[in-house]
Amino acid sequence: MNRLSSLLLSGVLALGLTGEVSAQNKKKLLEQKSKIQSEIELANRILKETRANVQTNSGQVEALAQKIDLRERLVATMEREIDLLEGEIEESQKAISEREKILELRKAEYADMIQHAERSRSPDTRLLFLLSAESFAQAYRRMEYMKELSRARKRQIELIETERKALETNKRQLEEQVALKQRLRNQRGKELAALELDRAQSEKALQQLTQKEKELQRQISEKKAQQQKLEKEIQKAIAAEIRKAKAAAERKEIEDHALASGLKKGKDFSAKTSNAQLEKLIAARLKKAETGTVAPTPAKPAEKPASNVMALTPEGKIVAAGFSKNKGALPWPVERGLVVSNFGSHPHPIAKNVVVNNNGIDIATESGIDAKSVYEGEAIVIQVPYGNKAVLIKHGNFFTVYDNLAEVYVKNGDKVKARQAIGKVFTDPADGSTRLHFEVWENDKVQNPVPWLSKK
Repeated sequence: MNRLSSLLLSGVLALGLTGEVSAQNKKKLLEQKSKIQSEIELANRILKETRANVQTNSGQVEALAQKIDLRERLVATMEREIDLLEGEIEESQKAISEREKILELRKAEYADMIQHAERSRSPDTRLLFLLSAESFAQAYRRMEYMKELSRARKRQIELIETERKALETNKRQLEEQVALKQRLRNQRGKELAALELDRAQSEKALQQLTQKEKELQRQISEKKAQQQKLEKEIQKAIAAEIRKAKAAAERKEIEDHALASGLKKGKDFSAKTSNAQLEKLIAARLKKAETGTVAPTPAKPAEKPASNVMALTPEGKIVAAGFSKNKGALPWPVERGLVVSNFGSHPHPIAKNVVVNNNGIDIATESGIDAKSVYEGEAIVIQVPYGNKAVLIKHGNFFTVYDNLAEVYVKNGDKVKARQAIGKVFTDPADGSTRLHFEVWENDKVQNPVPWLSKK
């Protein structure tokens, strides 16, 4: 392989492989940046609503904390984008260097062709070259050779022009990359300045709220009491559903036993016949059968589920399996929102000495937003003692909770579809904050909702 072929092959491979990987990384970074910028815009709208109240409130602090986190992620994404661009600039510079070498070699080859052509330029020389052939066939080949030399020179001119245009394209691309890098540096500088401003505002808001320590402690205690009441009602509702399902399963087992023993529903017993009465009828039927023909084989009793596990009907099993299968892909319960309080135990964002125990996640959103079911199921409206409304949706042996609703659009027993609006999220007139509290349960065990929801 000559030097020119080697240069061409290495240049094509380097540009092809690097370009493909770079394009994929760039697309991913641009998607991340766009998503973060949208979330910052949402945080700004939420802040605007909470600032409608002149006094500093915890909603502002939470929204600012979320905005700072988003801004930090945006700056980090921009830095990765700049790093990627610097790699692209380096590759472009290498490509330009390779193309310049290729162009020089093309020109050198063309110069050799011209030099050779000059030596055989006169018609007499070309004629002598033809006439000196030993045969007609050799003369013909020599004539074709001279034509091929002429065509080769034309092709070389075309190749030189192609390389020259490619080199110009590479140089323009490099100029655009350098300009883009500068724009990104400028944008990063603006975001860093905005980040410092957000941090200063957050610090100021924290100081103002810290000065109202008694009021803050009262609000924390009040919210904690409300959460405890809510959890009691949720546990009570789930326990009731488990008991109801268990009773239905036990009833079905007894009725199946009755039918297997030869009793007929509607004639020997009905839905109003109590379990105790039906068991007496079964015992009597079996005793009577002992004196006559062989008694029918009673149905084998089904294995009873644990007291804290939902006994599922065939339809319930299908819904539960679908819910479980969609883990990590369930839609969010609000169209737009920011998680301002995560699942589990963590320090309070303002009163650092207070530990918050959250059985779900709190999502800040804009006023007027509807809460939507994350999956199909059956609605159970919870009577919350402290005023606002909550809805529990049963998905087989899974449950989702939607708390802090101003209005409820469903009633007990309603069948709801995925993404169906079930109520309007409450906006607190005291501070302008709009928060949805969302939980996921499996039987009577609470789950972290985040792994169940799709990545935004």
